[in-house]
Amino acid sequence: MAKGVRISSIRLRSRRCAASGLALLLAGCATHNAIEEGTATAVTPITTLPVPDARTLAIPLEKAYYIGPHDKLDVSVYQLPDATRTVEVDTAGQVNLPFAGTVQAAGRTATEVRDDIAARLGQRYLQNPQVTVAVSLVASQRITVEGAVTQPGLFPVTGQLTLLQAIALASGTNTVANEHVVAIFRTVKGQRMAAVFDLEKIRQGELVDPTIYGNDIVVVERSRGKVILRDVVSVLPVLGVFRTIDYAF
Repeated sequence: MAKGVRISSIRLRSRRCAASGLALLLAGCATHNAIEEGTATAVTPITTLPVPDARTLAIPLEKAYYIGPHDKLDVSVYQLPDATRTVEVDTAGQVNLPFAGTVQAAGRTATEVRDDIAARLGQRYLQNPQVTVAVSLVASQRITVEGAVTQPGLFPVTGQLTLLQAIALASGTNTVANEHVVAIFRTVKGQRMAAVFDLEKIRQGELVDPTIYGNDIVVVERSRGKVILRDVVSVLPVLGVFRTIDYAF
């Protein structure tokens, strides 16, 4: 009987030690923050945030967006109401406008298209034409966010976008997400490439928040159940380095 009591006592102490160790481990993880500790390498730690550079606030988003096929443009010519209309970029990347003719739009920004239209109208019809061009519907540049996110789907890219912002478009990660393994798939010069990132390290400033481009695919790994990135993670380090892969969904 005494032996049984000693064994039970040993087991109880072991469980308490294990529980204490786990609590210390969790506490250490919970308090670790590279930014607060001053060890972050991707950010500059400061005590107060200064006012943003006014020049960056003044840059329209459209300057960072390149028009593609099936996008819709709102074109307005102040002196020519008949030339004011909404047009869709055709599969060849062009739009047809009264007085201006066929204008190349794909691969250009709205500002570049505006300048082209104004130059054409100025050569024949108007003096100092006042033209505005705005992208009213984005159909060509989209990203896919899937895996362990709250609302997976296709999302338009209308300006500069980072990985954290892309995850936010999908309403964040869900309860089964493994935020240490997030892959970005990208096609570069016909080659399928991928890189794996750690969201926690990005948030803490240990890794730079990477830029996301149109047609990128972002996949957040599930921490339980089906591991959708198993084949990719086995060959790619979680360092945000893009490498060529032979892998398809």
